[in-house]
Amino acid sequence: MLISYRLLQTYFKKTLPTPEEVSRLLSEHIFEIEGIEKNSHDVVLDVNVLPDRAPYCLSHQGVASEFASIVPEYEFTPRVIQSISSDIGPVRKAVIEAEAYCDRYILSELMDVEVKESPKWLTDYLDSLGQRSINLVVDLTNFVMLDIGQPLHAFDAGKVEGNIKVRFADEGEEITTLDKRQIKLTSEVCVISDDKKALAIAGVKGGHEAEVNKQTNHILLESAHFIASQVRVSSGEVGIKNDSSKRFENNVSRQKSKEGMLYFISLLKKECPELLINSFFDSAPEKVEEKKIEVALSFIKAVLGAEITDEEIIDCLTRNHLRVVRVGEKLSITIPEERKDLEIPEDICDEVGRLWGLTKLKGVLPKNHGTYEALSSLSLRNSISNFLVTKGYSEIYSYSLTDKGYGEILNPLASDKNFVRDNLSDAMEEKLGQNLYFADLLNLDKIKLFEIGKVYTKGGEKTHLSIGVSYKRAKKGEKVNDEIKILRDELVEFLNIPIQTVCTVDDSGGLLNYEGKTIGVINKKEGVLELELDALFGASSLSDAPLKFEQKNVLYKPVSEFPFISRDIAVFVPGDAGNEESVLQVIKKNAGALMVRSDLFDVFTKIFKETSEVKTSYAYRIVFQSYDKTLTNEEIDIVIKKITEEMNSREGWQVR
Repeated sequence: MLISYRLLQTYFKKTLPTPEEVSRLLSEHIFEIEGIEKNSHDVVLDVNVLPDRAPYCLSHQGVASEFASIVPEYEFTPRVIQSISSDIGPVRKAVIEAEAYCDRYILSELMDVEVKESPKWLTDYLDSLGQRSINLVVDLTNFVMLDIGQPLHAFDAGKVEGNIKVRFADEGEEITTLDKRQIKLTSEVCVISDDKKALAIAGVKGGHEAEVNKQTNHILLESAHFIASQVRVSSGEVGIKNDSSKRFENNVSRQKSKEGMLYFISLLKKECPELLINSFFDSAPEKVEEKKIEVALSFIKAVLGAEITDEEIIDCLTRNHLRVVRVGEKLSITIPEERKDLEIPEDICDEVGRLWGLTKLKGVLPKNHGTYEALSSLSLRNSISNFLVTKGYSEIYSYSLTDKGYGEILNPLASDKNFVRDNLSDAMEEKLGQNLYFADLLNLDKIKLFEIGKVYTKGGEKTHLSIGVSYKRAKKGEKVNDEIKILRDELVEFLNIPIQTVCTVDDSGGLLNYEGKTIGVINKKEGVLELELDALFGASSLSDAPLKFEQKNVLYKPVSEFPFISRDIAVFVPGDAGNEESVLQVIKKNAGALMVRSDLFDVFTKIFKETSEVKTSYAYRIVFQSYDKTLTNEEIDIVIKKITEEMNSREGWQVR
């Protein structure tokens, strides 16, 4: 969520610290700040508001209130919003037929509205927050939503026939949205309509039928509270996610409905002094829903593990706008309706901790209260992982969502993520291929991977093991199926479980059976083994002897984000084998910093019949990569040319 530093300042009489300092304080106590951006008239903070804080913090008002809680010397000044009255009464009413969707609907009828261009102060704020200015009325609805968190919608009253209705759409009913999209609705979608037609998708998007434009001088203003789960359904059905639906989906406070309506009218009145309030209708007048949580002071201290006084605890809670009454060693805390994140005593501990300062907490190791038996499933997984690592295998984690499988997802995140996987072998085959691309860079002749993860089949959720091998350059007589077969036998021996192997005619693959049930398959895909682990949990009696790992001094360095280029070069050098170091020195000298690896992959000695001269060929694979840019073939051609020229200039040397 984007927050305007200038607009945030309007909530405080005292000048705020620098944007960077505000960002730091918020980051330490409640929000993650994802960025700060300056423009010609403002500084904008990109604030990541998580779902637990969203009901009251998806607004400048919410962020300002939190900042005041964090830094008490900055006194929070709420918006001054005057109440309004109408002498005429509710000329138009709102009939709520979809009570499961809407529990409060406020409708105000405003006359003598001048729909004109917005003043500069308003367009500047909207521009800073990534909003496009449309006209005064629409801009003010957006501004109120961004400032205090309540979405609003304005209808051209002259285009509305009869009363407003909040109802579920008829199956197949159509609506044209403000952006001219024609949408066919289902009966799960709630709409705002008049007596004849749908005017808006409730809480999600306005319709074109009653759009406010320059000819409008009479509007109906909606401010409502829609049920979060229902808005989420409607939004998903029509495929529209926006600022309005986001706030309703996160359960914005019901009390904001009237506050948003009054705030809009007060702002519009300043820009349109002739404005008349023709009527005001509220389907469910204000009711304060407050809950109480009782918690002992000793409990808060114990949970935090902090040396914090009673007075500090009470101070943290009261400056967070909570009403606190102390009764002996217990606190009775009244929770405002908008604070939907505070439900249990542990939530109160969290509030105290973050405001007091989590950075003050000291790390304390938990006490050992005894010995516990390890889970057989976890023990087996760890043992298998350690065993495979000692055999040179690397563990991978692949996506559980794929483009095929047994179980289809109702609302997939992407077209290739619409099933849950029913095996690990498909991903293993894909990852082997992807990693082969980097074999030269890593100086590997083969890729050896394994994965332990969940699969989802007709029989339910299961834990599988997948192991895969692939060769970059196979030696004569080497086959991946032979290597995976050897590992299969070693794994069965290591597990010490009576797993039977039923092999194919050539003994390169087959089935793995345990207690009369097939639990695995080998080489159904080239060089891949997959095994179900659930049946083995509790059956293994693995040795407690520690596994031995070779100690190495390893130097780590960052991986370049740019692609590499590999080239081969072979040169004849006078004499028998043993001069590869002189060849390597020529390569290093001319390749410079762009060379990240050079590997000698072929050596042979030859006697030339014409001269009876003995020469040895050294073939190197050179890998080039930059940390700053993507290299071009032309750049590498120049380097290879320099290496070639120097080699050919040496007496008796000849590049093949």
